Amino acid sequence: MTATQWMCCAVAASAMACGGAASEPDAAPGSPDAPAAPVDAAAADAPVDAPPPDAPPPDADPTMPMRLSDTGLYTDVVAETLADGVRAYAPRFPLWSDGAVKRRWVYLPPGSTIDTADMDFWRFPVGTKLWKEFVRDGVRVETRLLMKTAPDAWFMMAYAWLPDGSDAIATPYGQPDALGTDHDIPSVSDCDKCHGRVPDVALGFSALQLDHADAGVSLTQLAADGLITDPPAAPLVVPGDATAAAALGYLHANCGTCHNDTSDVSVEHGLRLYLTVGALGAVEDTPAYTTAVGVAPVHAIAGVTALIEPGNPEASAVHARMATRGPIRMPPIASEVVDGDGLAAVDAWIASLP
Repeated sequence: MTATQWMCCAVAASAMACGGAASEPDAAPGSPDAPAAPVDAAAADAPVDAPPPDAPPPDADPTMPMRLSDTGLYTDVVAETLADGVRAYAPRFPLWSDGAVKRRWVYLPPGSTIDTADMDFWRFPVGTKLWKEFVRDGVRVETRLLMKTAPDAWFMMAYAWLPDGSDAIATPYGQPDALGTDHDIPSVSDCDKCHGRVPDVALGFSALQLDHADAGVSLTQLAADGLITDPPAAPLVVPGDATAAAALGYLHANCGTCHNDTSDVSVEHGLRLYLTVGALGAVEDTPAYTTAVGVAPVHAIAGVTALIEPGNPEASAVHARMATRGPIRMPPIASEVVDGDGLAAVDAWIASLP
């Protein structure tokens, strides 16, 4: 998907944005959920392959919302009164965003349904909106919007909150250290590096992510309300014991949005970390297991013998990449802080493998 297909309000929004032009932010993808755009958890111990340079956002589209208050999320921004039809949801496996606290909402147009014929990659109706709010160190810094404007086009924008909380302003070029925090608001081009690697852009609002009790908008409820075309025949259970499920879920949400069958990343490097509905029978059937366990890395990393070396996290490229924010880091964007809990979960699973 090209930058023009995003219909970005770059020029007009830039004039209104609070803050100057942003540097390349380290803030997934991660990610919806944006997760980050991992290149290859086996990539070189030379600097990691960087995502392509930012393309300049296209000319402003005056029909697109310049303020969060115009997006349809709230009827009263200050009171945080949600508009009719807007519903909160929470993914089962959230994306790591350097400790930011996040809230998420979805709006589906009345009478519409989500095409779930491909249970791994849903197709959303025109008019779908998804928002994600970020609070860093107790400060509400941004709210992101995905809005489907045509069968093959989405509008994507991050809105930077004003210090008084009265509204948030479109920030197409991003903004570093928003409101004095360490949080970097990504540019539209940065967001595309992850969202552009799945067929219909949205991340985190999916069958596997919504099939849990605390989803808010759950897979079961979507089916009961007639909002999905092909409900699953049975619950979607991540395989393995609690240790395996936690690691596989983490890799799915934080890495699989780029490392999946539809992405050029996996086509080039072979590593697949996205949990597909058809491979939930056993741990050994999952893409993470079949493409990583015992598989030699594409490039050398000191002390590493496999993408995932059974029983030995320190000899695994996945561990080496996750454990640093240096040149060989994974994800290559969207994070400046190692996720200690996520790393521990993945390490525990690797250590348990025979």
